[in-house]
Amino acid sequence: MRRVCTESGRRAWLLADGVAPAISERAARHDADGTFPHQDFDDLRSAGYLALTAPEELGGHGAALPEMIIAQERLAAASGPTALAANMHLSITGQLARRWRAAPTGRLTELLGEVVAGRVLFAPITAEPGHSLVRSTGSKATRVDGGFRVRGRKVFGTNSEVMTHLVSIALDVDHPDGPHVIGFRVPVDSETIQPVAGTWHSGGMRATVSQDVELLDVFVPEDAVTFSFPEGMLDGSLLQNLWGWSMPSFGAVYLGIARGALTAAIAEVDRRGWQDRSGVRALLSEAEMRQSSAWALVSAVAEEVMGNGLWRDGTVQDGMARVVLAKHVATITAVEVVDLVARIVGSSVMRAGSVFERAWRDVRAGTVHPYSTTDAMDLIADTVLGRSVAAERRPDVETLPAQTPGAALLTATIPW
Repeated sequence: MRRVCTESGRRAWLLADGVAPAISERAARHDADGTFPHQDFDDLRSAGYLALTAPEELGGHGAALPEMIIAQERLAAASGPTALAANMHLSITGQLARRWRAAPTGRLTELLGEVVAGRVLFAPITAEPGHSLVRSTGSKATRVDGGFRVRGRKVFGTNSEVMTHLVSIALDVDHPDGPHVIGFRVPVDSETIQPVAGTWHSGGMRATVSQDVELLDVFVPEDAVTFSFPEGMLDGSLLQNLWGWSMPSFGAVYLGIARGALTAAIAEVDRRGWQDRSGVRALLSEAEMRQSSAWALVSAVAEEVMGNGLWRDGTVQDGMARVVLAKHVATITAVEVVDLVARIVGSSVMRAGSVFERAWRDVRAGTVHPYSTTDAMDLIADTVLGRSVAAERRPDVETLPAQTPGAALLTATIPW
């Protein structure tokens, strides 16, 4: 089914569509081998896709979150792992671009210019066992002259094979007001930032090669610290940035995987002449209804993130619950849609390496990808019941430049 969108959304979709066929052809091999798709990233870089969310004024495509998710859904239909890896970089770039529009400093201008030139690739790697919600962390930041030294071990290090800049967190235990979580962004130093080979053996999303990463006394200058908040708090700046961008875009990636499987199933129905089989028709319509409904929510929340109401007009927890809800619904729906696809195509879903079998495995990663299903449901339930999950800290800047494509005319269409 065709979908109506803005002209800028259509341009983003076409950019992804241009690289998708070659990426799709390589997806099964990288899945089978458990190898990172370096050629995919070369293609994305050459096409300018890795500058999708960089400002137009600096040579990027200027996509806001609503356009980014349209492109990412299309890319994920070709390869979920490639799209998820690209998502990490594009999300950070988009956050920085929005900050740049609010305050175009020389340093941000230079960094975003390097993104456009293809010389910077971000890897936001924050996860640790027992610290999935970014309210605390086991990595320690020790104060030294001019900044910090950080030690720790991160897991799920997506982009660890190709990163030029690490985005992460650590705990400043010496803060005068008690332990504070600090965020930082530093160029990768191979002596102190080391991916741990052989630590990624997964049932799904194999080609992300999300290895553990050791932080061995990484020097973080004071001016590389991007935020600081008391340990255990719900931080409004993280809602604006990390969670606000990642939750809808993660949802879009997993819905894109499901869309790819559903599209392949439709082709299979046509090939086999099953168009008039009542059972097949019922399953197809159910899959499309669920897919489209989840997409409508993800798209709406992406536009909300590009406004300011999520953190300005309510509590931080209210805003967090909203973005987490979008990701949760999207990832659960992706699993449901692929399960419906499996019932349509039958034994083809069991053929190792097929688009159906890979999608069946890959979408399940979405339910454990933070916010996981259980963490999401706890947050949503507490918010509905009016229960506070943690003390809150308002964002440092409550009003960011608004980018809401909903104000633009929906005059373009894309094929789904």
